[in-house]
Formats: sequence, C-alpha cells, structure tokens
Amino acid sequence: MKDIRWNTFWFFLIQLCLYLFIYKIISGEIALIILCGSLIIYILINAIWMHKLNTWLSKPLIEELPQGTGGWESIFSKIYQDVRTRRKSKKNLATTIDQFILASDALLDGVIVINESNEIAWANKRAKTMFGVDSIKDKTQPIQYIFRNTEFTAYLDAEEYDQPIHIKTKNIIEDIEIRIISFGKLQKLIIGKDISVIIKNESIRKEFVSNFSHELKTPLTVITGFIETLDASLITDKPTKQIFNLMMEQSTRMKRLIDDLLLLSNVESSLIKNRSEEINSKKLFEKIKKNIKLVDKERHKIIYKINYQFNIYGSKQEIESAFTNLITNAIRYTPDDKMIYINWNVINHTPIFEVIDLGIGIEKKHINRITERFYRVDDHRSRSTGGTGLGLSIVKNIMIKHQGELNVLSEPNKGSTFKLIFPSDRLIKIDK
Repeated sequence: MKDIRWNTFWFFLIQLCLYLFIYKIISGEIALIILCGSLIIYILINAIWMHKLNTWLSKPLIEELPQGTGGWESIFSKIYQDVRTRRKSKKNLATTIDQFILASDALLDGVIVINESNEIAWANKRAKTMFGVDSIKDKTQPIQYIFRNTEFTAYLDAEEYDQPIHIKTKNIIEDIEIRIISFGKLQKLIIGKDISVIIKNESIRKEFVSNFSHELKTPLTVITGFIETLDASLITDKPTKQIFNLMMEQSTRMKRLIDDLLLLSNVESSLIKNRSEEINSKKLFEKIKKNIKLVDKERHKIIYKINYQFNIYGSKQEIESAFTNLITNAIRYTPDDKMIYINWNVINHTPIFEVIDLGIGIEKKHINRITERFYRVDDHRSRSTGGTGLGLSIVKNIMIKHQGELNVLSEPNKGSTFKLIFPSDRLIKIDK
C-alpha cells in the first residue's frame, strides 16, 4: 500500500515537470491548459471516490466496500481493516455478554441493576421470581413501580446500605434478604437472597424450644413443689441435708433456665405482640427496686438516678425483664460493697437506660459475643452465681423488637457500662 502523501507529492511533481517541459518546447499557454486539465481530472477522480465512500457509509457493508486506486486504495484498505477489527471485537463482546447473561441467570440470587433515577437497567432471570421484574419488559421502569413494598422503598430512599434488610413478600419466594451496593456513576446493584428455608428452620427451632420448655416446666414444677414441702430443718443427717440442698439449688436453677428459654422464645417469635403500651416509669422502677433489693440483699451500694418526667411505649413485661437482667448481671459480676449506678434519662430526645458497675469487667475479645445464647465469659462464676447464660441474649432481642440497641463498654478490672438506647418515637413526655 502506498502512502497517500507520497502519491500526492509525486503527482504534483510530475505535473510541474510536465508544465516546465511543455512551456520550453511549445508555449506557456498550452502548458497551462494541460496543467489545468490534469488538475481537473485529478479533482474529478477524487470526487468520484469521495462519492463512492459517502454512498458506502450510508450502508457500510464490508462486502460492498470499493477497492479504490492510488491513494484511495490505501484509504479503503485501512477502512476495511478497521471494520474487520470492529466486527471481530463486537462479536467477542456479544459472546462475552451472552456468557455473562447465562452465568447471571444461573445464580440463585436475584440481581437488578438500576440507574441514578432508580430505573431498571438490567435484571437476571431469578429477579423475576423474587421481585416480579422482567428484564426486557420492565427496562427503564422505576423499580418502586414494579416491586411495590414500603420497607424496600424506604430502604432504597434512605441510601444507607451498610446492612441488608429482610422483607416478606407475596411473591413465590416469601422471605427475601435484600442488599444494595452502589457502583459506577450513581448506579446501584440490588441483590435479593432467598432466606425462606433459613426462616422456616429458625421458626421450627423456636417452636421446638418453646414446646420443649413447656413440656419440662410441668414436671419440674411438681418436683420443685415436693422438694419445697420437705422440711430441711428436720433432716439431721449431714450428707442427706447436703443432697437436699443441692436438689433445691439445681431445681431452682433449672426453673430459671426454663423461664428464660420461654421468655426468649416468646420475644423472638413475637408472641408478645403489644409493644405500644405506655410504660409508667415511676411504677416500673418502684417494682424493679423492690425486686432488686430482694436479690442483692444489701451486698452492694446501688444508686438510682431516675428521671420520672417521661414514659415510653413498649411491652411492660419485656422492658422490665431487660432492665432487671442488666441490674442482676451487674450484681452478679461486681464484688460486695462496690457501687452500682442505675440511670434512666432522656438525652437528645432519646430515652436511655444505663447500668454502670465497678466490677470485674469484660475483655474486648468477648464483647461481641456476650449476647449469644449460653455464652459465658467466666463459666464457673456465672453458674455459681445463678446465671443461665441467656440474660443478655434476651436483652438484645427485646431491644431489637423495640427498634433500639444494646451498647456495651467495658474494661477488665475496672467495670462495665451497659446502655439500652430506645428510638425517640417511643418517648412520652409528661406535662408537669
């Protein structure tokens, strides 16, 4: 292939030489006429090839690309190579896209891509089962119009996607865990995971624990009743008396364990459905103080700082259990004669219950696990002081059901601070 610049150069050089030759041999006029004619022919030839190129561009089929002559041969050759490269790249891209679509359709999770206006750009096959989204039919439609769910819409609009949400739907798949991931230029990736089996298994587990605890409670009540009717003071044999006391201690511990299991099961299963009762702070803490006094037996210096100028909405039974659990935990893990502070106040329109002890504290590695069922930092101490290993798990689940949170700060050998933080919409101010 010849370089178009050299072709042009040689053409004009030849024309110049021809003009000078004719100018000397014949005359300047004839030389000028021949030069002008040559330039006109050159322009016409280029105009013809330009017309053919323009015609081809209107319908760019590689099979119909002109061959060209001279410099135009080089131009058409480069166009041909470029078209072939583009066609090959397009074919490879189409193959890659097809493979990606096949792979995405094989996913068990529903995946949807939306743009900055929350309009559907793409969705895999599983998304139709989960969200009712058709990738072709619903393209460019706002996702909120296709998947109508108030919880999902609120989650999408909040733009806080650190944690996934669990949504119950009326589609084929009832329980979906949805996570949104931002990417690119204001685009979002919606991933739906089918958790129906997990929810079902969890429901079976909760039902089993509840039924099992109920079945144990009846015979245990009978056994405890018989033990209580026996008068230990009449038993003079020391080994027998020790056996009697051990039976009483273990039956009482088992009763507490079953009561805690039943309460935890009820909280998790939302059997206590009314969490909108107005809880009177004064009555609540009067009852708590009375019960704690019986538990502590004046072994600690418990200081209450209670603001009675507000109440909260919630379940009386659950809130009392949560508060009592935290206080008894502080009693259990604080040496005698030490201080324990109980605070109940409103900070920035947020009701906060706080228990501060000067006890043994908790190492940092345990803090994230202390709300797990039966997890104990000090197994021997917990059992010896009557702990069931379910207290903090109960507290955490109660706070979840009340849209609140449990916050723990602790340092070994210095003490711990447990905070129950309630949402501001549960606050009820009392007019003076």
